[in-house]
Amino acid sequence: MDRIILGYSQYLDSLENMINNMISYQLNMIMKTLTEISIVLTIPAIIFGFWGINAHVLFENSSYGVLAVLIISATLSLICWLLMRRKTYL
Repeated sequence: MDRIILGYSQYLDSLENMINNMISYQLNMIMKTLTEISIVLTIPAIIFGFWGINAHVLFENSSYGVLAVLIISATLSLICWLLMRRKTYL
């Protein structure tokens, strides 16, 4: 009887380890996705931060300045995302 209980105990331990590994893998994938999103969204935040300081910056007197900065930041974010995809970081 003890051998049967020991066998079931080992089986349950291995099942628990398998479930923990699956949960850990899913958590790692979620964290990877969140990291990718934060890296890509950091670029526009830096650009808008530099553009928002009280100093002379590019496009400050242009009527299309905001649009130009939006296009530049979106382009740089897209380039970053594509590079990360190409290097299989994503």
